[in-house]
Amino acid sequence: MRGGRSLLLLMAVALGLGAYIYFVESERDPVATDAKEKIFTIDRAAVTELRIKSSSAQATTLRRTGDEWALIDPVAAPADSATIDAILSTLDAVEIDRVLDENPTALAQFGLEVPTVEVTAIAGATTHVLSLGIDTPTGTGLYARANGNPRLLLVPSFHKASLDKATFDLRNRQALAVNRDTADRVSLAPRGGAVIELRREGVNWQLSAPVAARADFSPTDGLIGRLATAQMSSIVLEGTEPTPAQLRTYGLDNPQLTASIGTGSSMATLALGAAKDDTSIYARDLSRPIIFTVDASLLTDLRKEPADLRVRDIFEFNAFSAMTLDVAHGTTAVAFAKSATAPSGTDAAAISTWARTRPTAGDVNQTALTDLLNALSSLRAAQFVSQVPATGDTVEVTVQFG
Repeated sequence: MRGGRSLLLLMAVALGLGAYIYFVESERDPVATDAKEKIFTIDRAAVTELRIKSSSAQATTLRRTGDEWALIDPVAAPADSATIDAILSTLDAVEIDRVLDENPTALAQFGLEVPTVEVTAIAGATTHVLSLGIDTPTGTGLYARANGNPRLLLVPSFHKASLDKATFDLRNRQALAVNRDTADRVSLAPRGGAVIELRREGVNWQLSAPVAARADFSPTDGLIGRLATAQMSSIVLEGTEPTPAQLRTYGLDNPQLTASIGTGSSMATLALGAAKDDTSIYARDLSRPIIFTVDASLLTDLRKEPADLRVRDIFEFNAFSAMTLDVAHGTTAVAFAKSATAPSGTDAAAISTWARTRPTAGDVNQTALTDLLNALSSLRAAQFVSQVPATGDTVEVTVQFG
């Protein structure tokens, strides 16, 4: 009987507290303002230190040197500049929807006795602190306090997403430090397979292993872009060089694939190990004492065959620029040439026409020859073979263009 009365009493207290929080915004006499007041104005360029306590109770300190932000606690690592910019922009933009109480008590009911999220921005001798509590019962507002002022504020709840950042959210999650614009060589070494090597020559890429051939710009650039944009999904180990036993645990003693990308004398290498689950695999940047996970699709995207990266166009001309065409099949050879003639008695532009020059001179069907040139200029290899088949016809085509 006594237990039943206790339960009823607790329920009554809970209902009363909920009703109090729900109606506090309307029952309190808010301080009226003609226009919404910004919590504070921040000179974003002057901020040199940020301290963020997230809703997960992680505390992170970041510091700026020049134009670069870096985490200094609880780990030393480069910071994600876009995330930091968003935080500073949010701090400078937060406006007060309402002042609920100039001097409130019992802050726990608003989540502010120990703030849910707290952001501190330091700019020289000025320190700004924004403390965020819980959402209002309607979910549209967020209880807040600023700079140690006792006022209980109501701010838009959507700001929380920009400010509630754990340590991992704040760091630069780039898996490999790559500058795709200056990269001049790439290597892919699959476990048990042939190593693929590419080198930049001027503006073009060339395959140098396992075969020497022109590289197709589009897939090669896509490969470099994939390496440059690969992101860490989570940190597994950090701070000390992995032991041989740890490398075996994560399949990094004998990686499924190792990808390297270089600029000048520097080289960055990413090793992809065992699968963690269906969506992620373990990986390692060989220049850092770290093991992390990446999206499993990265391994799929980096598994390339030499043929995937080779230029498949047989010719490099277009039908418009061709000047002569020679076709040989066995002992039969035929040649064509293009000439330009202007209509007599007119100022019109010259008209280009094709004519047969060998084995005998003569006119040709202009449409048919143009169709042949279009077919030749768009011809692409279906596959590459290591040697010429022993049987079959040989057709030699020579095109002069430009």
